[in-house]
Amino acid sequence: MVTTWPSWGRRSKVYARAWGEVGWLAAVIGVILASTSSDGTPNTGVIDPAPASARFVAEPSMHLGWIGAAVGGHINITYHPPIPTSPPATILISSINVHRPVEQVGTDRSGAMSVPKNLWNAGWYEYGPVPGAPGDAVIDGHAGYPDAPLLFGRLDQLRKGDQIVVVLADGSRRLFLVQSLAIWPARAYPTGLFGTGGPPRLTLITCTGPFDAQYKTYADRLVVEATYAGQS
Repeated sequence: MVTTWPSWGRRSKVYARAWGEVGWLAAVIGVILASTSSDGTPNTGVIDPAPASARFVAEPSMHLGWIGAAVGGHINITYHPPIPTSPPATILISSINVHRPVEQVGTDRSGAMSVPKNLWNAGWYEYGPVPGAPGDAVIDGHAGYPDAPLLFGRLDQLRKGDQIVVVLADGSRRLFLVQSLAIWPARAYPTGLFGTGGPPRLTLITCTGPFDAQYKTYADRLVVEATYAGQS
């Protein structure tokens, strides 16, 4: 279907309404700026019109994450990208050849974070932040046995600065950069793990350390922490 411009009569009404809205907004801003002096005390004299530097044209995009702030008589427009809510679907770590789906996991009967049902998939803690949202998004994965590594069997080969990309279900890609690797006892964990506030970050967890062949378990956990680097 071909989209056409409205007739001139319709356009003139649209333009008039748009300019009327802009003029009203500029007038309100002029009142706010002129009614307060530079030292923050109210003015008692005649209210002057808003200075030219304070005038701006309102755009539809301002309603989609744009925030305007008056600073020194100027209007600064800052864009705040929407916080992602779509769950992760895929994790990509090119340096260790990881490219697998991500399952949503909760907790087991003991209250510990569950592991993915598919041994080759990663598991995202579904009660925590989405990767790229404020807080600590946590993803775990099986290390496998010493002679049969699985998805995160080579996680210890990551180095600071390595890239981790998490693809969300909506198709957006969130980039993280490895900052540190640390080994923790199985029943201990770093401060801030699963946190829901602060800058966006990502934590990867897998098994490591001495292997108990009888019980098929590891004594420790490898924790990889990464910082958010934006959409990729």
